[in-house]
Amino acid sequence: MSEFDELLHLEEDFYNEGYQEGHNENLKSNFLEGKQFGLQVGFQRFVLLGQMVGICDVLDSMNLQSSALSKNVQSIRDLISKIGMTNDDENVEELEKIMIKLKNKFRTIMITFQRIMKKDKREPFTFEIIEEISRIIAGEVQGFVEDEDVSEAKTSQDQAQAW
Repeated sequence: MSEFDELLHLEEDFYNEGYQEGHNENLKSNFLEGKQFGLQVGFQRFVLLGQMVGICDVLDSMNLQSSALSKNVQSIRDLISKIGMTNDDENVEELEKIMIKLKNKFRTIMITFQRIMKKDKREPFTFEIIEEISRIIAGEVQGFVEDEDVSEAKTSQDQAQAW
């Protein structure tokens, strides 16, 4: 091997070094974006549950003397206590099932509350309003799908929300 053999592979060595640096930088960036996305999704999943618990606390503190309302509020609390806080497949599937029950039960609570408060001339406070507030607070999850025309595609970082 002569002294000049190293020079013949110099371009390939620099290429490999640059490729490794770019690959490592991309891994760091993807990890950070993945964590941010996971935090946002987790927050969006549970913000509505937090609002439900808070509204149940307020209804309890009002002492409205309604056994149906009290029973439904306790039912909401029991359903929420069954929700697992991990992200494994069983808990995610269970969350989806319980969310359907919770939304229906909570609509019943809001209808009962409106009947009790019908003498009050304020705007009705419905479950749809609560859901809209939840969406405003948590934002919308923005995904990234790459089309065949990538010239105008945005990266997921371009679509991320500041929160």
